[in-house]
Formats: sequence, structure tokens, C-alpha cells
Amino acid sequence: MRVSVITHGCKMNQYESELIIEMLENAGYVVLYGEDQGAEVYILNSCAVTGEAERKVRQAVRHLRKLNPDAKIILTGCYVQVPRAIEEYSSLGVDLVLGNLEKKRILNFINEVGGYFNSRYWEEDDISFEIVENSVTERSRAFVKVEDGCNNGCTYCVIRSLRGTRIRSKPIEVVVKEIEKLVSKRHKEIVITGLNLGKYGVDLGVNLAELLQKIASIEGDFRIRLSSINPEDLTDELIKVITQEERICNHLHIPAQSGSTSVLRRMGRNYSAEYFIERVNKLRQIDPFFSITTDIMVGFPGETEEEFKETLDFVRTIQFSKVHTFRYSQRPNTPAARFENQVPGNVKKDRAEILIKHADNVANEYRKQLVGKTTVVLVEGVQNGIAYGYDEYYLFHEINTGIIGEFSKVKICSVTNEGVVSKVVQKQASNE
Repeated sequence: MRVSVITHGCKMNQYESELIIEMLENAGYVVLYGEDQGAEVYILNSCAVTGEAERKVRQAVRHLRKLNPDAKIILTGCYVQVPRAIEEYSSLGVDLVLGNLEKKRILNFINEVGGYFNSRYWEEDDISFEIVENSVTERSRAFVKVEDGCNNGCTYCVIRSLRGTRIRSKPIEVVVKEIEKLVSKRHKEIVITGLNLGKYGVDLGVNLAELLQKIASIEGDFRIRLSSINPEDLTDELIKVITQEERICNHLHIPAQSGSTSVLRRMGRNYSAEYFIERVNKLRQIDPFFSITTDIMVGFPGETEEEFKETLDFVRTIQFSKVHTFRYSQRPNTPAARFENQVPGNVKKDRAEILIKHADNVANEYRKQLVGKTTVVLVEGVQNGIAYGYDEYYLFHEINTGIIGEFSKVKICSVTNEGVVSKVVQKQASNE
């Protein structure tokens, strides 16, 4: 049977989709990618972080049904955890609905027709789904999920109710074993991911800093990147490990959500704008170019023009290398959906456009500072004679030459709208 796996959303979903692919291949299925018209089954791993994300899921299902009317469509992921009637899925053209827990049992359900299978509980010490036994792609970058669950109380977020509030961490020895296998299969960049990564180990009596030290001691030619971490979890101990371990990339994605402390309080975030700035300054005391990417929401209920201006000033102060801007959308069963002073849609749209332009200018200023600097790029592809990939700062490089799947030491020559142009100084540079 030919099965195509399509992924929407975060790195957690990407990781879990790769595990689904591995299970399918091990069971003898032919795995296709994307909207392949030859597929007999489509598995759509969905996202529900915003209203727009949900809209894209519905659009994708309708498109697949039109593209291949005879194929079976299995819908899984966070979208299906949002309370709604089974009739809604049927009207979309979905044949089978599987909750997040059922992903790991997908082989048991793939031949089912109709129905909604969704366990509303999390099993104790259940990590069997999260252990990679084989390399599942030819890519040089691999994602390793080490934690699930979120116990934060953000007033706008629906994800904690979709993936569970209990922190569930993978033991250090299990993570090390998994990464050793990936490194032996020539994965050169290991991305450590989790729903609330900074809370790793609270259920095991360990912490993220300890895990990273163990990973960094693994032999092989690879580097480590963290997917995302909240500001309040960026402890002095963790900063010390990140900046002292040469394998760990000098880049962090730290979701700010807003640059206004008053907005952050209404959001239920556990830090102030000033604390965020202090943590970044501590990182940049070690490396002035330490790269910070972030997510910022505009139009949160009650956001004033002055609070929005505070966010614009905050973006310039931090000098983010990239900002993902999105508009607040009301999510079901969240406190913020009931807040007064909801911001009109046209105001949210205008603020998003202003922030995107402002953040692009700031990111361009950041990149210009790195012209002349030498960095290490993991070459991921070659197109029209130009190699491309990302460096330790998560800057996108266009390079004059390179070997796919290998590290190249490069010198940054100029900037583009999306990244930088660089020249190879040393091919096949080692990251050992």
C-alpha cells in the first residue's frame, strides 16, 4: 500500500511524522511525500495553534479529497483534539480521525474506515513511541523529542489542553542512545525538541543542562541545536552549558510573544520584557553575535498603541535575527477568548504588517554585523551550482561550493533579504 505523510506545524509534529514514516516503512508500506497523486492513503498530521492553522488543515483536507477522490484520508495531530463533532470531520471528507496518542498505534488503525479514536489520558512512563530505531530520512538534520506536556498557564494557548499538562521527559540514557544511532547514520545536526523544553527532567529529577552535557560528550561529527525555550527557563546553569559546549549552536529560539510587560502579564507569561533583555544580554556577553529568533503576537486583547510601540522598541533592543509575527486569534476554552477589549481585525492586520517590516529591517542590521565573520555551515543542498545551508547562528547561506551533508567553514561576504552570501574557506570542516 502507498501512503503519503503530510505535516503541518511545529518541530514536534515533524519529529512524530518521521516516526510514523519509520513504522510504515518497517511494516512494508511504500511511503510517499506530500500531495503525491499515487497515494492510496494520506496521513495529515495537523496543527491547531491558531485559527489560521486550523483553516489550513481544513483547506488541505478538501484539496486532497479533490486531488485524489479514491484515496483514504487519516487526520491526526492537534486539530483533532479540539472539541468538535465527528460530523464535522466527515463533512471535510476525512475517513479516519486519530488523536495524538493514537499516532504511535497508527498501524493498528490504518485499515479502519470511519470513526474517531482518541484517548483522553496520558499513560504513565509512556515513551515507547518516542524512540527512533532507524534513520528515517536522508537529511543531515534530525529532530529528537525529549519532552512532552506543558504546565504553563498562558491565557491564549490551547495547545496545553491538546497535548496534556503533565510534563513527561525521556530518560537521559534513552536520549543518548537515540542520538548515538542518529550520529552513526551521519546526521550532522541534532535538534533537541519538546513542547516545553525548558521543563525537561522535572519529572525525573534532572534538568536540561545535564542532558545537554551528556549529549555533547557523545563521540562523532555533529552539532546540537535547541528548538525553543521559554525565557524563564533560561537559567544561569543552562546559559553556561550552552555557551561553553562547542557542539551547541549559538542560536536560541526564545518565544517573547510581546515586548510589553503589561501585555505579558495579561498573557500569563512568567517574565517581564526587562527579564528577557537581561537573559539575552547574558548570552551576548559570551558571544556578541549570539542569534535570537522569536515569536511575537500582535493584537492581544487590550493591546494599546503604546504597548505595541513597546514591542517595536523591544525588537530593536534585542536585535532579533528573525521574528515570526502572527495575529492573535481567539482559541476555544481559553481565558483570553473571554477578555474584554478584543482588538479589531483591521488593527491586528495593520500592526502585523508594521511589525513584519520593522523586524525585517532589524534582522538585516543583525546580518550586516556578521559580514567578514567565519562560521560553519551544514550544506543541505545544491541548486544551479550554488550550495546552501544554515550555520550555527541559524543564518541561511548561499555558498560558492559545498558537499551535501558536510560541514563547510565559510566567510560571510554580503547579506541578502533572507540570509547571507558566503565563500568557502575550508570544505568538510569537522565539528568534533
